[in-house]
Amino acid sequence: MGIEKLNPKDYNKLFLNGQYVAAKSKETYSLKNPKDNTAVIDDVPIAGPEDVDAAVKYAEEAFHGPWSKFTAIQRTECFLKLAALLDEELTPILTLDSQTSGIPISLAPVRERGYIRNCVLYYAGWTDKQKGDYFPDDDGYVKLVRHEPLGVCCAINPFNAPLATLFLKSAPALATGNVMIVKPSEKTPLGTLAAAQLFLKAGFPPGVLQVITGAGSTGALLAEHMKIRKVSFTGSVTTGRRVQIAAAKSNLKRVTLELGGKSPAVVFDDANLENAVTWTVNSILIRSGQLCVAPSRVYVQKGIAEKFIDAYKKKMSAAADNLGDPQDPNVTMGPMVDAAQLERVKGMVERGKSEAELVVGGNQRGDTGCFMEPTVFLNPKSDAEIYRNEIFGPVSVIKTFETEEEVLKLANDTEFGLMAGVFTKDINRALRMSSGMEAGVVGVNCVSLQNMQAPFGGKKQSGIGREMGEYALRLFTEPKTVLINMAA
Repeated sequence: MGIEKLNPKDYNKLFLNGQYVAAKSKETYSLKNPKDNTAVIDDVPIAGPEDVDAAVKYAEEAFHGPWSKFTAIQRTECFLKLAALLDEELTPILTLDSQTSGIPISLAPVRERGYIRNCVLYYAGWTDKQKGDYFPDDDGYVKLVRHEPLGVCCAINPFNAPLATLFLKSAPALATGNVMIVKPSEKTPLGTLAAAQLFLKAGFPPGVLQVITGAGSTGALLAEHMKIRKVSFTGSVTTGRRVQIAAAKSNLKRVTLELGGKSPAVVFDDANLENAVTWTVNSILIRSGQLCVAPSRVYVQKGIAEKFIDAYKKKMSAAADNLGDPQDPNVTMGPMVDAAQLERVKGMVERGKSEAELVVGGNQRGDTGCFMEPTVFLNPKSDAEIYRNEIFGPVSVIKTFETEEEVLKLANDTEFGLMAGVFTKDINRALRMSSGMEAGVVGVNCVSLQNMQAPFGGKKQSGIGREMGEYALRLFTEPKTVLINMAA
């Protein structure tokens, strides 16, 4: 049985209050398929002030109206219905999204679909577990603490995981009783628009989950809106800084930021060579390197360096054969998201040739489309752009080291602190490194791995706050203290 095909032209409207409606703003833009730069859709709306105000109005009505009357179990029932709908309808939506994201549909049946469905099921179990605190009346007052929803929240999502972040942000928000307005990246809005109606089918009231489209101007309207109480943003450090400033200048809305990375993977002499090569290569190639947790800095201890580098180079070179049409279910590596991203990566690679030794790739693949070869540099200068800055492409830099102390300093010598990995058979060394590494997540004998039960987020300029697990729930609630005078 073939995959149902969704027509991109059916998703040129906003999803407000349970309906697809034309935007008040008449400004639109077009999108191309990065595999060949052919047109996909030419009239995606750019939501303006009237559209954002309408979304907020409907969200407030839902929050104070029908959604506020849902019991925790009723919310759970909605989540479970949503999970059942995803079983049937998510793969066609992911396939639609692939037309502008370039994410291979080969990832849809297992990786993407399983991850998203698990997210929904995980938070379905949290709706009735928002317990508070009780403190005794030893001073004459009973103290109660309860966790209440913030109200109208918004999510500003990235282009590299549009469907995953839709659910990753909306599930904990809705589980705690909030309502959510989602703005997908202007590069990849189609799947998010198509998925929005599933929330309505699952029983969530109109206005609880809404989707508006647009570029940075629309995101700014959300970040500065006086009636939005929380913004969860995933994207670049530069844009994240603007979001935080806008939030502070408006109504001091809560902010969660999941920003960039320059993740180090440290391979010691005693590491399982095959395991280390497999993890470090596969993780830099997922979504063609357009992943904030990608291990783009690989440090190899000198005793194993020659063998590791040889195996790494061979695996990266061979991966170029997997480049192809992302809509082909047999293809595992697609293009950059668009021509602008391709040119950015190519520019950094070209400049990198004078900063390090290019040993694999370095070129665009083909004359049409946005395909970039897997690329490897060795021994970069300490101030090299490709070594210091996030590239967001299938490009990695390998550097050798001698001691644990040396490599810990190298790994931490960055303003990024999202993800790290350490490969060794010595558990004591692994624990020392995981403690010393300045990263929000550290993998031992793995890297670039996330788990729904555990918090995900970064240190330093890689972000503020956490997603996933119970930690995400607390960032969508506000504690309220109730004091009861027992003498009255």
